[in-house]
Amino acid sequence: MKKLLLSLLPALLLSTTAIVPASQAINDDAMQMPAIEVRMKITLTPFNLAYLAHQGYFTSQGIPDSEGLMKGFNDGTITAAQLVKAAVADKRLPAAFLTNDSYIAAVKNQLYTLSLSAR
Repeated sequence: MKKLLLSLLPALLLSTTAIVPASQAINDDAMQMPAIEVRMKITLTPFNLAYLAHQGYFTSQGIPDSEGLMKGFNDGTITAAQLVKAAVADKRLPAAFLTNDSYIAAVKNQLYTLSLSAR
């Protein structure tokens, strides 16, 4: 049994060393892939937009702050779309967000959450 083990051990070691360079070659090819640069413009998250409105950053655009914002949102005189429009006018958001329904819905959700916490 000892002789069999000693004769198989070198063969086993040789087979594992043959596998390692092959896997390294695959990784080297993957590393030579061309790099792609992705640039993203960081904008306001819906939470940050609602928070800025609550703090009064859009009063010059006709959006009241804190309690007035919450009252206006609850009675329907201030909408999420109006807040997004005010942020675009204040150059805090790109104009593309005016037609981004999912972003407007997320702002509405944040305003709703703020109004719940104000109660």
